[in-house]
Amino acid sequence: MKFVLVFFRSRLRTGLKIVITSLVLGALCAFPLWLIDALGTGTGTPTGTALLALFGTIVAGVGVAVGLVWLLVELIFVRR
Repeated sequence: MKFVLVFFRSRLRTGLKIVITSLVLGALCAFPLWLIDALGTGTGTPTGTALLALFGTIVAGVGVAVGLVWLLVELIFVRR
């Protein structure tokens, strides 16, 4: 847990933090579906897990786009 606090308090640009966080959350949302696909499921189809992966990756994609725009604006307008 301390790693997360150190990451968010670091001197990295905010856009990069948004992009990295979105990619990690997207991967965490898609991981259960990948795990079920790799190991197999006993009964039925994993509808809830598929919906989690679907909406999680959509939100992560939007987060990456926002992070890239934020980073671009930061690089153009904010001089350190």
